[in-house]
Formats: sequence, structure tokens, C-alpha cells
Amino acid sequence: MTDRSEPILRLAGISKTYPGVKALQNVDFVVRAGEVHALTGENGSGKSTLAKVMSGMIQPDAGQIYVDGRERTIPSPAAAIALGIVIISQELTLAPTLTVAENIFLGRLPRNRFGLVDWPRLERDAEAALDRLGVHVSPRAKVSDLSVELRQEIEIARALSSNARVLILDEATSSLSEAATARLLDLVRKERDAGMAVVMITHRMPEIYSAASVATVLRDGQFVATAPLSETDEQKLVRLMVGREIQDFYGKRSVAAGETIIEIDKLATPQGILGPTTVSVRRGEILGVAGLVGSGKAEFGLALGGAIAATGSVKVAGREVALGDPRKAIQAGIGFVPDDRKASALLLVRSILENFSLAWFDRIGGRAGMLNLRGEQAEVDAAIRTYRVATGSSSPAISTLSGGNQQKVILGRTFVRRPDVLVLSEPTRGIDVGAKSEIYRMLQDAAEAGAAVIVISSELPELLGIADRIAVFFEGSLEKVFDRASADEEAIAHVAVAGASRHHQTSPHIGASA
Repeated sequence: MTDRSEPILRLAGISKTYPGVKALQNVDFVVRAGEVHALTGENGSGKSTLAKVMSGMIQPDAGQIYVDGRERTIPSPAAAIALGIVIISQELTLAPTLTVAENIFLGRLPRNRFGLVDWPRLERDAEAALDRLGVHVSPRAKVSDLSVELRQEIEIARALSSNARVLILDEATSSLSEAATARLLDLVRKERDAGMAVVMITHRMPEIYSAASVATVLRDGQFVATAPLSETDEQKLVRLMVGREIQDFYGKRSVAAGETIIEIDKLATPQGILGPTTVSVRRGEILGVAGLVGSGKAEFGLALGGAIAATGSVKVAGREVALGDPRKAIQAGIGFVPDDRKASALLLVRSILENFSLAWFDRIGGRAGMLNLRGEQAEVDAAIRTYRVATGSSSPAISTLSGGNQQKVILGRTFVRRPDVLVLSEPTRGIDVGAKSEIYRMLQDAAEAGAAVIVISSELPELLGIADRIAVFFEGSLEKVFDRASADEEAIAHVAVAGASRHHQTSPHIGASA
């Protein structure tokens, strides 16, 4: 029987410095068997850096790591796995050209007695790993053909199939629907009861309180406190994380809707995931968009941003927008932020400066089409301050930033252009509570300045907190629109899961085609 009072993993005095940033400063952290330990803090607090140290992805500059009481060096992820330490990151590490089964057992494919890959056994083992999570997908499916949510679940299946003793969940639910998140949390509780140690890094407070028993808080790379959650309410935990009270989390404003600024008529995708959808939004309005994975809500955003082919009509300020062309969408006054920042919004090997300014050439271009380097630097430096990106310089590769700070760069470069229409897909995914509050205020300010804001989100409390209306998609159709007074989680969830009557009443400014 495992002694659950004895730490499986203990970190002592861990420090790590990047150019211009002290990511970790003398941090202690203890992980015990049979315990779910939440690791919390704002973006840039050092959580993901500490997770990478534990999982062998990076090496600390100072400090010691103890596994089962013995000091160890963890030089690589493979060494961590050999010690029973496995990480699931929000940044996917799957090989897109391989199958689901090959990804789950990548690097440890089963062999037959001739030393060849045992394909039948591989598929059986992959099916067992997927069944454990309740995921229904063929082991033979190519990963590149799957949704972001399914890819994240395959990443989880891969980690759990390795018989981990310490499982690190680094924002692992950020790409998951509520149903998939609930399945994962149920599994986490079962593994905890069987003696596994789980480190949970998440900004979603309900997840922390539903699974974890203790939380360690980091701030600016330093240890703040370790607290039992039974004695620490959410307000106190947030105060430890941000070092201040967060008043009026979602912000408050009076709706001052102006004229209709975006008119969408029978917008649809050729593949049929998004059926003909008609919607109009006024200046000063925030429209929330809800729905399950595969409901068409994601495709609605992609089509508006010009990221996928679409049919129908979109007009901004009365002018027709060419569909299927991101550049034309930007020129028409649509600012689009996709949900998958790593794959769709960032140049990970390029600098923070380049990622900020890549959409600003018309603002910072000099004579004869040459880039105004001095103007570019000044614009980026101002944006870093405005959007509070945690970096000492704009020179490092953007991949060195935390996920939340990467998101601030994407949002900042879009907001700076002051588009007439903002289309934001999962804008606060992987963002801490303090930064979320700042982003909500940015959305409110944009709406009050006259923009039409469309927020596509999987978090219903977020939509209920910021939106004037919430449009719910079901099986490719915009099924129903709730105004602020009539919206609640239960009613929205019912429409998202089961649809709504085709005879419902819709707003004169927001409607849907059957």
C-alpha cells in the first residue's frame, strides 16, 4: 500500500531565468500520492515553467528535484516518463500525419516476436485507452482530420496509457467541451483514489474546487502559499493569485446600441457544418455565441474571419465583404481571433515584436514599401504596456511566453486596429482570472467605442457575464437567441443539447435560417 503522506515528487529552491525575465525564483513544491494538487497563479506567474521542469522539458538553473525521496536529474521528457511523471499540455504535441493509435503509443509501439509492429494489438490497446476516457473515434483515423477537442482527448489518452504515477494537467481542459471536461475530471478523481498524484494547472475555479484538495499559488515566479482548499474560498484564492481584490469581474456598462454595423445573410460552409445563418449586430452590442463542439459555432467565426470558404453574404457598414479571404476581411473592418493560437495565430519561431506587428504593415510601412523599424518598435512597445504582456523585451521568440501572454499579443494586435467588428473565438482560453477581467473590460470598451463584438465561447458563465444577447447553435443552425433578461445556464444548455422549436421568437436584429 502506498504511503500517501510521503511525497512522490518534491522540488526545492527551483529557479529559472530567461532573457529579461525571472520565470521562477527559489520555488518549493510538493506532490503526494492520492492527491490532486492545484498549481495556480496569473499568466506569467511561473506555473507552466515549473510544470516543464517537473516533466523534463527544461532544466532549472538552480534547485533540487526529489523523486521518492531520492535526488534526481530529469534531463528529458523520456526520463520523466521513465520515472512515472507525465505532462498533458494545452499546446498539443501530436504528430498530425499519424493515426490516433500511432500517436497514443508513439515511441512505444507494441512489437511481435519478429520485432515488427503488432498492428492488431496496437489498435486493441488504443481502443482500450480511448474507452477509458469515453472517447469515440477510430484508432485508424488520421489526427490531422480531427477537431482540436478530439486531439486534446487523444493527448490525454496517450498520457494515461503510460501508467503515470504523477500526472500533470497543464490547462488540459482548455480545448474541451463541458461534457469532455466532466469526463476527464471524473477520471482524475478515480486515478487519485487509486493512488495517482495529479498536478492540476487551470484557471477554471469550478474545476479546481471539484477535484483538488490543496492549492499552491505562484506570483511573479515566486512561491506565495500552499493552502488546503477546504479552508480557502474562491475569493481568497483569487486574492492570493493576483495580490489584490478583483471587483466587478465582468465589468458593467449600459447598452447603447447604434445602427446595424454587420449584416450576415445565409452564411454557410460548403461542407454543411454551418447551415445558412442570418444575423445582424449593432454598434455597441456584444453578441455571445454558444453551442456544443460541432454545432457550427466555430465555423461561424472562421467564416466571418475569412479563414474558411463560405457562401452567402456579409456586409460591414453596408459594404459587401469578400468571403474566404482573411486579408479582405481585415480590410473590411473585421478583426478575427481564432481559437487555436498555436496553429492559426502565431509564428512561434518569430519574435514577440514580429508577432505583434505582422498585421500592422499598413500602419508601420515606410516609403517605397519598406518597413519603418523605429515606428514598428514604438508601436509594439506601447502595445506591450497597454496589454500588460509579461516580458522584459520584444526580442525573444513568442514561444517563450506563457500561453496567456501569447493570447494577449494576439488580442492586442487585433484591438489596436480598432475594427468595426470584433469576432473572438474562445478569447480567454488559458487566461488567468486577472487577465480575464482585463480582457472583459477591453471588450466592453470596444463596444462602447462603437464596435460590434461577437464572442464565441464554451464558458457559459463568461457569456452570461459579458453579452447583451446569446445566440445558441445546434447542428449547424442558429437555434435561438436569448436576451440578457431571459438567459440562464440551464436554458442555454438545453438548446445547445436538444435544439429549440422552429417557431421561437427571435430578435429583429438577430435571426436564423432553418
